[in-house]
Amino acid sequence: MSIGCVPLRLHVCDARLFSEARERYRAFAAGETQPYSVYLEDSFRENGKNPEFAYDFTAQKAALRAFSTESQFIGAKNAYALDSLLRILLSWVLLRHSGFLLHAATVVRNDRAYVFTGSSGAGKSTVASLSPPGSVLTDEISLLRRENGEWRAYGTPFWGEFRAAGSNRSAPVAGIFGLKHARGNFVEALGPAGLLRNILPNVLFFSGEPAANQRLLEILGQAVKEISGYTLAFRRDRTFWEALPS
Repeated sequence: MSIGCVPLRLHVCDARLFSEARERYRAFAAGETQPYSVYLEDSFRENGKNPEFAYDFTAQKAALRAFSTESQFIGAKNAYALDSLLRILLSWVLLRHSGFLLHAATVVRNDRAYVFTGSSGAGKSTVASLSPPGSVLTDEISLLRRENGEWRAYGTPFWGEFRAAGSNRSAPVAGIFGLKHARGNFVEALGPAGLLRNILPNVLFFSGEPAANQRLLEILGQAVKEISGYTLAFRRDRTFWEALPS
């Protein structure tokens, strides 16, 4: 499959989990060459090298071997656990592709991606539910990548309350909007520093390695310089679109 043009190949032995994963990621099926191979196993296979990235939380683990395109997931017994580990892996792999994951809903309007970010309860799923059918790329976790000199937002299979399965397509980013509820609709422009403060708490990243964090900050620093940022105060109806810059 492919998420944000990152090719992944899942190797699953458990028939039930394979069926769940095939259904969950059906829209993201792809035949990319040279994918990252993800092996779902009961225990790590030692190959004499330390993992370049490793994650361990309760019984769920992930590791990506140094300078390889192979990872191992341990403890993914259902599609939801697999979902969590894939997000963790993608957050790290995207460093190689000038990209990052953001807690955000993304809606395409006039062939441009409007990215609405905020913590739980800020209104991401509300914005998605008030948007035209077929326009929502994701209502929970957005994937942004810089490609050929422009930033594009991709749909992901990681959804929230809106329960949309995500859309496997992308569009150039029109802007990133920090959400807050209000009685009326208005937009306030943010400079690069303000946009960085807005998105930092909502970036998904799980590595404590200094070099990885430095690379993430470089990517985010470039993003906030090149993407328009705003605060969007909105009321819960479709009129909020009238306040957005075209």
